[in-house]
Amino acid sequence: MKKTLGIFTILILASGLWAGQAEVRANPVPSVPAAAASPDQKDLNVPAKSGSALLDLFLDNLGEMGRGGTPEGLEKRLQEMMAAARKARETNLIDQVWFLRFNRMLAITKLMITPDNGLILGVIIDDVLGSFVQDKLGHRHFDETEGIGPAIGYVAEALSVELINLQIYLDTTKERGDLQKKITERMKGSARK
Repeated sequence: MKKTLGIFTILILASGLWAGQAEVRANPVPSVPAAAASPDQKDLNVPAKSGSALLDLFLDNLGEMGRGGTPEGLEKRLQEMMAAARKARETNLIDQVWFLRFNRMLAITKLMITPDNGLILGVIIDDVLGSFVQDKLGHRHFDETEGIGPAIGYVAEALSVELINLQIYLDTTKERGDLQKKITERMKGSARK
C-alpha cells in the first residue's frame, strides 16, 4: 500500500504540469452511486460531463488519492469516470477520438494500481505502460528502468502530457475542423490537375 501511495504522489506532482482550464462548478453533479458504476450496467442516471469536467474529475481523484485515499477508492472513482465518459459520448458531449484517448488514460491508471501479487501480468503491464510512455514521450526509457519509482515517474509524465493533449484537443475543435476543410479542398484541387 505504501508503494501505491508513492505512485500517486508522483502522479500528483506530474499533474502539476497540467494547465487546463477549471470548469465553473456552479451546479456540481453528484457522484455516481457504486452500484451504477458497474461496467455491466447501463444506468441512465449517470451524469454526462463535458470533456473538461472529466479531466478535472480525473485530477481531483488523483489529488484525493494523494491525500490518503485507497486503491479501492480510486478503483471506484475510475469506474464512475468511465460511466460518466460513456454517457458523455452517448450524448455527444465528447467525440469518439477524445473518448478513446480518455479511456486509455483511465486504463493506464488502473494498470498502475492493479496488484499483481503472483507476478503473472507483469510482462503485459510493462509492455502496455512502456508503449504508452513511448507514444506520449517519444522514448522507451521505461523499459530500461530498474525499480518501480523511475518507471512510474515516466508513466506519470506521460499521463500529464496526455492530460494537456486532451485539453488542447477540446480547445481546438473549431480550428481543427477549419483546417480539415482546407486540407480536403487542397487535396481535391490537387487531384484535378
